[in-house]
Amino acid sequence: MNLELRQVGDGVFATNRAAMQAEVADVIVFDMDGVLIDVHASYPIVICQTVTHYLKENGFVGEGLAVTPEETAYFKAAGGFNSDWALAQGIVLVFLVKAVMAGSRDFDGLRHLAPDFLSLSRAVAQQGGGLNGLARALETLVDEKDFETITQSWDRKRITRLAMEYYAGDEAAQVFGISNDTVKGQGLMHAERPLVSREDLLKSPFRYGLYTGRNLGETQTAIRIAGLEGIWSEDAMITEDRGIHKPDPQGLVAIAQSLSPRLMIYVGDNLDDWQAAARYEAERSLDDPPCLFCGMLGGSPGPLAYALFQDRGVDLMAHSVKQLLAWLTHRRQRTD
Repeated sequence: MNLELRQVGDGVFATNRAAMQAEVADVIVFDMDGVLIDVHASYPIVICQTVTHYLKENGFVGEGLAVTPEETAYFKAAGGFNSDWALAQGIVLVFLVKAVMAGSRDFDGLRHLAPDFLSLSRAVAQQGGGLNGLARALETLVDEKDFETITQSWDRKRITRLAMEYYAGDEAAQVFGISNDTVKGQGLMHAERPLVSREDLLKSPFRYGLYTGRNLGETQTAIRIAGLEGIWSEDAMITEDRGIHKPDPQGLVAIAQSLSPRLMIYVGDNLDDWQAAARYEAERSLDDPPCLFCGMLGGSPGPLAYALFQDRGVDLMAHSVKQLLAWLTHRRQRTD
Protein backbone atom coordinates (compact mmCIF):
# COMPACT_ATOMS: atom_id res chain seq x y z
CA MET A 1 0.00 0.00 0.00
CA ASN A 2 1.26 3.48 -0.88
CA LEU A 3 2.79 5.15 2.18
CA GLU A 4 3.73 8.34 0.33
CA LEU A 5 1.98 11.51 1.44
CA ARG A 6 -0.30 13.11 -1.12
CA GLN A 7 -2.66 16.04 -0.95
CA VAL A 8 -6.11 14.74 -0.11
CA GLY A 9 -7.91 17.96 0.74
CA ASP A 10 -7.49 21.70 1.17
CA GLY A 11 -4.28 22.00 3.22
CA VAL A 12 -4.29 18.29 4.19
CA PHE A 13 -1.85 15.54 3.18
CA ALA A 14 -2.18 11.82 3.93
CA THR A 15 -0.91 8.40 2.98
CA ASN A 16 -3.45 6.13 1.29
CA ARG A 17 -3.58 3.94 4.38
CA ALA A 18 -4.16 6.89 6.72
CA ALA A 19 -6.87 8.28 4.44
CA MET A 20 -8.73 4.98 4.72
CA GLN A 21 -8.24 4.65 8.47
CA ALA A 22 -9.35 8.24 9.09
CA GLU A 23 -12.88 7.31 8.08
CA VAL A 24 -13.41 5.66 11.48
CA ALA A 25 -11.56 8.23 13.62
CA ASP A 26 -13.78 9.45 16.44
CA VAL A 27 -11.30 11.07 18.87
CA ILE A 28 -8.80 13.81 18.07
CA VAL A 29 -6.08 14.56 20.61
CA PHE A 30 -4.42 17.95 20.31
CA ASP A 31 -1.12 19.37 21.38
CA MET A 32 -1.71 22.99 22.32
CA ASP A 33 1.16 25.26 21.21
CA GLY A 34 1.42 25.66 17.45
CA VAL A 35 -1.75 23.60 16.98
CA LEU A 36 -4.60 25.26 18.88
CA ILE A 37 -2.73 28.40 19.94
CA ASP A 38 -0.39 30.62 17.91
CA VAL A 39 2.55 31.14 20.26
CA HIS A 40 4.97 32.85 17.86
CA ALA A 41 4.67 36.09 19.87
CA SER A 42 4.92 34.44 23.29
CA TYR A 43 7.18 31.47 24.02
CA PRO A 44 9.97 32.17 21.47
CA ILE A 45 10.15 35.77 22.73
CA VAL A 46 10.07 34.53 26.34
CA ILE A 47 13.09 32.32 25.60
CA CYS A 48 15.02 35.21 24.01
CA GLN A 49 14.20 37.67 26.80
CA THR A 50 15.00 35.11 29.50
CA VAL A 51 18.39 34.16 28.02
CA THR A 52 19.38 37.80 27.57
CA HIS A 53 18.23 38.79 31.07
CA TYR A 54 20.02 35.90 32.74
CA LEU A 55 23.26 36.57 30.88
CA LYS A 56 23.23 40.23 31.88
CA GLU A 57 22.56 39.25 35.50
CA ASN A 58 25.73 37.17 35.28
CA GLY A 59 28.12 39.77 33.89
CA PHE A 60 27.55 39.44 30.15
CA VAL A 61 27.20 42.54 28.00
CA GLY A 62 25.68 43.18 24.60
CA GLU A 63 23.06 45.04 22.62
CA GLY A 64 19.63 43.69 21.78
CA LEU A 65 18.79 40.01 22.26
CA ALA A 66 21.38 37.29 22.70
CA VAL A 67 19.35 34.89 20.53
CA THR A 68 16.55 35.38 18.00
CA PRO A 69 13.18 33.56 17.79
CA GLU A 70 14.26 32.10 14.44
CA GLU A 71 17.33 30.57 16.09
CA THR A 72 15.24 28.93 18.82
CA ALA A 73 13.39 27.06 16.03
CA TYR A 74 16.61 25.26 15.08
CA PHE A 75 16.66 23.55 18.45
CA LYS A 76 12.94 22.78 18.32
CA ALA A 77 13.60 20.99 15.04
CA ALA A 78 16.36 18.96 16.71
CA GLY A 79 13.80 17.35 19.04
CA GLY A 80 13.74 16.90 22.78
CA PHE A 81 12.93 20.52 23.56
CA ASN A 82 9.20 20.32 24.09
CA SER A 83 9.79 22.39 27.25
CA ASP A 84 10.56 26.01 26.40
CA TRP A 85 12.06 26.42 29.87
CA ALA A 86 14.55 23.64 29.04
CA LEU A 87 15.38 25.34 25.74
CA ALA A 88 16.09 28.63 27.54
CA GLN A 89 18.36 26.74 29.93
CA GLY A 90 20.13 25.10 27.00
CA ILE A 91 20.82 28.33 25.13
CA VAL A 92 22.24 29.87 28.30
CA LEU A 93 24.56 26.88 28.56
CA VAL A 94 25.75 27.53 25.00
CA PHE A 95 26.81 31.04 25.99
CA LEU A 96 28.47 29.89 29.20
CA VAL A 97 30.58 27.41 27.23
CA LYS A 98 31.43 29.91 24.51
CA ALA A 99 32.44 32.47 27.13
CA VAL A 100 35.09 30.05 28.38
CA MET A 101 36.17 29.20 24.83
CA ALA A 102 36.65 32.86 23.86
CA GLY A 103 37.55 34.40 27.23
CA SER A 104 34.80 36.97 26.63
CA ARG A 105 31.37 37.82 28.02
CA ASP A 106 30.20 39.92 25.07
CA PHE A 107 27.21 37.95 23.83
CA ASP A 108 27.09 39.90 20.57
CA GLY A 109 30.40 38.37 19.61
CA LEU A 110 29.80 35.00 21.22
CA ARG A 111 26.59 34.30 19.31
CA HIS A 112 28.57 34.33 16.05
CA LEU A 113 31.46 32.29 17.42
CA ALA A 114 31.65 28.82 15.87
CA PRO A 115 29.79 26.58 16.22
CA ASP A 116 26.77 28.75 15.38
CA PHE A 117 23.25 27.90 16.53
CA LEU A 118 22.32 26.02 13.36
CA SER A 119 25.43 23.84 13.50
CA LEU A 120 24.88 23.18 17.20
CA SER A 121 21.26 22.21 16.65
CA ARG A 122 22.33 19.63 14.08
CA ALA A 123 24.87 18.23 16.53
CA VAL A 124 22.14 18.09 19.19
CA ALA A 125 19.90 16.08 16.85
CA GLN A 126 22.75 13.62 16.26
CA GLN A 127 23.20 13.31 20.02
CA GLY A 128 19.55 12.42 20.62
CA GLY A 129 18.07 15.87 21.17
CA GLY A 130 17.13 17.85 24.26
CA LEU A 131 19.30 19.16 27.07
CA ASN A 132 21.24 15.92 27.35
CA GLY A 133 22.06 15.96 23.65
CA LEU A 134 23.09 19.60 23.85
CA ALA A 135 25.33 18.94 26.84
CA ARG A 136 27.03 16.10 24.96
CA ALA A 137 27.58 18.37 21.97
CA LEU A 138 29.01 21.18 24.14
CA GLU A 139 31.24 19.21 26.49
CA THR A 140 33.67 18.43 23.66
CA LEU A 141 34.36 22.15 23.13
CA VAL A 142 36.10 22.80 26.47
CA ASP A 143 38.17 20.86 28.99
CA GLU A 144 36.30 18.41 31.18
CA LYS A 145 37.11 20.39 34.33
CA ASP A 146 35.99 23.65 32.73
CA PHE A 147 32.70 22.04 31.65
CA GLU A 148 32.09 20.79 35.17
CA THR A 149 32.71 24.30 36.55
CA ILE A 150 30.35 25.79 33.95
CA THR A 151 27.50 23.43 34.78
CA GLN A 152 27.92 24.06 38.50
CA SER A 153 27.40 27.81 37.94
CA TRP A 154 24.46 27.23 35.55
CA ASP A 155 21.40 28.17 37.61
CA ARG A 156 18.59 26.33 35.84
CA LYS A 157 16.03 27.24 38.52
CA ARG A 158 16.70 30.95 38.06
CA ILE A 159 16.34 30.60 34.29
CA THR A 160 13.00 28.82 34.71
CA ARG A 161 11.80 31.47 37.17
CA LEU A 162 12.65 34.28 34.73
CA ALA A 163 10.88 32.47 31.89
CA MET A 164 7.73 32.05 33.97
CA GLU A 165 7.75 35.74 34.89
CA TYR A 166 8.23 36.87 31.30
CA TYR A 167 5.39 34.61 30.20
CA ALA A 168 2.82 35.43 32.91
CA GLY A 169 3.93 38.84 34.21
CA ASP A 170 1.63 40.16 36.92
CA GLU A 171 -0.47 36.96 36.68
CA ALA A 172 2.46 34.69 37.60
CA ALA A 173 0.82 33.81 40.92
CA GLN A 174 -2.35 32.53 39.21
CA VAL A 175 -0.54 30.71 36.41
CA PHE A 176 2.54 29.33 38.16
CA GLY A 177 2.04 29.98 41.85
CA ILE A 178 5.04 32.32 42.05
CA SER A 179 5.48 36.05 42.61
CA ASN A 180 6.82 38.15 39.75
CA ASP A 181 9.74 39.74 41.59
CA THR A 182 11.70 40.70 38.45
CA VAL A 183 9.34 41.14 35.50
CA LYS A 184 6.42 43.50 35.99
CA GLY A 185 3.41 44.26 33.82
CA GLN A 186 1.41 42.18 31.38
CA GLY A 187 2.95 38.86 30.44
CA LEU A 188 3.68 37.72 26.91
CA MET A 189 0.94 35.10 27.21
CA HIS A 190 -1.49 37.83 26.19
CA ALA A 191 0.16 37.96 22.75
CA GLU A 192 -1.12 34.45 21.98
CA ARG A 193 -3.95 33.95 19.50
CA PRO A 194 -6.29 30.99 18.85
CA LEU A 195 -5.75 28.99 15.66
CA VAL A 196 -9.21 27.41 15.75
CA SER A 197 -12.55 28.56 17.14
CA ARG A 198 -14.72 26.86 19.73
CA GLU A 199 -17.50 26.73 17.14
CA ASP A 200 -15.27 24.86 14.67
CA LEU A 201 -14.51 22.22 17.29
CA LEU A 202 -18.08 21.82 18.56
CA LYS A 203 -19.69 21.52 15.13
CA SER A 204 -17.37 18.69 14.11
CA PRO A 205 -18.48 15.10 14.98
CA PHE A 206 -15.53 14.23 17.21
CA ARG A 207 -14.58 13.98 20.86
CA TYR A 208 -11.37 15.65 21.95
CA GLY A 209 -8.35 15.04 24.13
CA LEU A 210 -5.45 17.35 25.00
CA TYR A 211 -1.83 16.29 25.61
CA THR A 212 0.38 19.30 26.26
CA GLY A 213 3.68 20.16 27.92
CA ARG A 214 2.05 23.12 29.68
CA ASN A 215 1.09 22.91 33.32
CA LEU A 216 -2.57 23.13 34.30
CA GLY A 217 -2.41 26.86 35.06
CA GLU A 218 -0.86 27.68 31.68
CA THR A 219 -3.35 25.43 29.92
CA GLN A 220 -6.43 26.85 31.62
CA THR A 221 -5.24 30.41 31.02
CA ALA A 222 -4.68 29.73 27.30
CA ILE A 223 -8.07 28.06 27.00
CA ARG A 224 -9.75 31.05 28.65
CA ILE A 225 -7.93 33.65 26.55
CA ALA A 226 -8.66 31.70 23.34
CA GLY A 227 -12.33 31.20 24.20
CA LEU A 228 -12.09 27.39 24.07
CA GLU A 229 -13.81 26.58 27.37
CA GLY A 230 -15.95 23.46 27.64
CA ILE A 231 -14.17 21.42 24.95
CA TRP A 232 -12.22 18.96 27.10
CA SER A 233 -13.24 16.85 30.06
CA GLU A 234 -10.77 16.94 32.94
CA ASP A 235 -9.70 13.30 32.55
CA ALA A 236 -8.96 13.82 28.83
CA MET A 237 -6.53 16.69 29.52
CA ILE A 238 -2.95 15.60 30.14
CA THR A 239 -0.78 18.45 31.42
CA GLU A 240 2.67 18.54 32.99
CA ASP A 241 1.09 18.36 36.46
CA ARG A 242 0.00 14.78 35.76
CA GLY A 243 3.66 13.70 35.82
CA ILE A 244 3.63 12.61 32.17
CA HIS A 245 5.99 14.35 29.81
CA LYS A 246 6.28 14.03 26.04
CA PRO A 247 7.46 11.95 24.28
CA ASP A 248 6.06 9.51 26.86
CA PRO A 249 3.11 7.74 25.16
CA GLN A 250 1.34 7.32 28.52
CA GLY A 251 -0.43 10.61 27.87
CA LEU A 252 -2.13 9.05 24.87
CA VAL A 253 -2.76 5.83 26.79
CA ALA A 254 -4.56 7.78 29.53
CA ILE A 255 -6.74 9.62 27.01
CA ALA A 256 -7.57 6.38 25.20
CA GLN A 257 -8.64 4.82 28.51
CA SER A 258 -10.81 7.85 29.25
CA LEU A 259 -12.52 8.24 25.87
CA SER A 260 -12.44 4.65 24.50
CA PRO A 261 -12.03 5.64 20.84
CA ARG A 262 -12.27 3.38 17.83
CA LEU A 263 -9.30 5.26 16.37
CA MET A 264 -7.68 8.46 17.57
CA ILE A 265 -5.52 11.03 15.82
CA TYR A 266 -2.84 12.95 17.70
CA VAL A 267 -2.18 16.38 16.22
CA GLY A 268 1.19 17.94 17.11
CA ASP A 269 3.69 20.38 15.70
CA ASN A 270 7.08 18.95 16.72
CA LEU A 271 9.15 15.78 16.85
CA ASP A 272 8.35 15.08 20.51
CA ASP A 273 4.66 14.89 19.57
CA TRP A 274 5.42 12.54 16.67
CA GLN A 275 7.59 10.36 18.88
CA ALA A 276 4.84 10.07 21.50
CA ALA A 277 2.41 8.80 18.84
CA ALA A 278 5.03 6.52 17.28
CA ARG A 279 5.85 4.95 20.66
CA TYR A 280 2.16 4.52 21.46
CA GLU A 281 1.68 2.59 18.21
CA ALA A 282 4.79 0.50 18.76
CA GLU A 283 3.88 -0.40 22.35
CA ARG A 284 0.08 -0.75 22.29
CA SER A 285 -1.62 -4.13 22.57
CA LEU A 286 -4.07 -5.40 19.97
CA ASP A 287 -6.90 -4.44 22.32
CA ASP A 288 -5.83 -0.78 22.43
CA PRO A 289 -7.22 1.63 19.83
CA PRO A 290 -4.85 2.64 17.03
CA CYS A 291 -3.48 6.17 16.80
CA LEU A 292 -2.52 8.13 13.70
CA PHE A 293 -0.24 11.15 13.90
CA CYS A 294 -0.91 14.42 12.10
CA GLY A 295 1.97 16.87 11.85
CA MET A 296 0.74 20.45 12.05
CA LEU A 297 2.69 22.76 9.75
CA GLY A 298 3.67 26.26 10.81
CA GLY A 299 4.45 25.40 14.43
CA SER A 300 7.67 25.52 16.43
CA PRO A 301 10.06 24.01 13.79
CA GLY A 302 8.94 26.75 11.36
CA PRO A 303 9.62 26.10 7.65
CA LEU A 304 11.56 22.94 8.53
CA ALA A 305 8.38 21.15 9.66
CA TYR A 306 7.27 19.64 6.34
CA ALA A 307 10.63 17.99 5.63
CA LEU A 308 11.00 16.83 9.24
CA PHE A 309 7.61 15.13 9.28
CA GLN A 310 8.02 13.70 5.80
CA ASP A 311 11.37 12.17 6.77
CA ARG A 312 9.69 10.47 9.76
CA GLY A 313 7.00 8.93 7.58
CA VAL A 314 4.02 10.55 9.33
CA ASP A 315 0.46 9.50 8.52
CA LEU A 316 -0.98 12.98 8.00
CA MET A 317 0.03 16.63 7.74
CA ALA A 318 -2.15 19.73 7.76
CA HIS A 319 -1.77 23.47 7.53
CA SER A 320 -4.51 24.15 10.10
CA VAL A 321 -6.84 22.40 12.52
CA LYS A 322 -9.84 23.87 10.70
CA GLN A 323 -8.73 22.30 7.40
CA LEU A 324 -8.03 18.98 9.11
CA LEU A 325 -11.47 18.97 10.78
CA ALA A 326 -13.19 19.75 7.48
CA TRP A 327 -11.45 16.88 5.71
CA LEU A 328 -11.99 14.40 8.55
CA THR A 329 -15.66 15.37 8.81
CA HIS A 330 -16.09 14.71 5.09
CA ARG A 331 -14.40 11.30 5.47
CA ARG A 332 -16.62 10.51 8.45
CA GLN A 333 -19.80 11.43 6.55
CA ARG A 334 -18.85 9.02 3.77
CA THR A 335 -18.89 6.08 6.19
CA ASP A 336 -21.94 7.29 8.14
